[in-house]
Amino acid sequence: EDYNKAIKLNPKLAEAYNSRGNAYDQKGERDLAITDYTTAIKHQPDHVDAYNNRGAVYYAKGDFDNAIEDWTKAIRLKPDYADAYNNLGVAYNEKGERDLAIKNYAMAIKHQPDHAGAYNNRGNAYRTKGEFDRALEDYNKAIKLNPKLAEAYNSRGNAYDQKGERDLAITDYTTAIKHQPDHVDAYNNRGAVYYAKGDFDNAIEDWTKAIRLKPDYADAYNNLGVAYNEKGEYDLAIKNYTMAIEHQPDHANAYNNRGAAYGKKGDLDNAIKDSTKAICLKPDYTDAYNNLGAVYANKGELNSAIVNFTKVIELDPDCTEAYYNRGIMWLYLQKWENFRSDLSDARDVGIEDIVIRFRNVYGSVANFERRTGIQLPADIAEILTPNS
Repeated sequence: EDYNKAIKLNPKLAEAYNSRGNAYDQKGERDLAITDYTTAIKHQPDHVDAYNNRGAVYYAKGDFDNAIEDWTKAIRLKPDYADAYNNLGVAYNEKGERDLAIKNYAMAIKHQPDHAGAYNNRGNAYRTKGEFDRALEDYNKAIKLNPKLAEAYNSRGNAYDQKGERDLAITDYTTAIKHQPDHVDAYNNRGAVYYAKGDFDNAIEDWTKAIRLKPDYADAYNNLGVAYNEKGEYDLAIKNYTMAIEHQPDHANAYNNRGAAYGKKGDLDNAIKDSTKAICLKPDYTDAYNNLGAVYANKGELNSAIVNFTKVIELDPDCTEAYYNRGIMWLYLQKWENFRSDLSDARDVGIEDIVIRFRNVYGSVANFERRTGIQLPADIAEILTPNS
């Protein structure tokens, strides 16, 4: 109301348009915000904050190119504008241009050496590049500058997790939550580390908390489903996968995971439906093809199973599981040459894994022959017998 009055009194007052744009942005009315920032720039072409603010709204709308254009303009107008450099880095990082992101974060730090956010963000870029030690150095600096910066603890936790230092990761996620009790990602990330440690109950507790904080958090529902699936609670798993899909209809992982849960319950038709949907959403999804092949195998549709296991191998020639799965189909179909060919191809990716998988499922060649009524050729039996 006040901004409208100010504009009515002075229709060329750029600062009033910029301020009203901020209010619209905070209300989530982004298009109105952009219109006001644009009007501010029209009346005051060197209005640095209007460019920076409009860039932020473009970024929030996923329009990274326009965001970059606005932040670049802001920097031309104000060459020491640390926040604009930091924002540019965030946009370039989102576009996958890590080196450009790092360059801009460095400029932000150059112009504002105490910019904890820029250190944290540069650490994220280094971490994405796999440069964990440099990332940790930046996170440590961010935390030193601002010991209560929850995002830096969360980011450092991610780096520790990727380095396999799970207890340190949990400590950092816990500290992030201490400083920001509504930090949804810290709960989700800590849940993932608990899950990786086999602590499913604490994982479930964290993901449940994340959902309470953010009821439309599709990834947290999917993660909950994974944990319940691991505990053998397939109905609860399916319920949570379904919630993930409800909140994010293009969540390929949730479809694939729900399909696998249906498969374990023996609901093979729904399993096929979900795995197929996952593949439609993500055509290079090897896990979905592998799951689909397994379901067809359980239905006795061996040729359809082979088609899907073959697709896995085409997409990932190093996937020993797919070679094993397709190889078992050849054995059931008694297509010995196909099996020998697969074993030959698999030698480079780990034939030992295939023998171990066979032993884990069937125990021995004799057990396989007894269960299936199929007599294996002597050379194949020898290959599948350890220490032969």
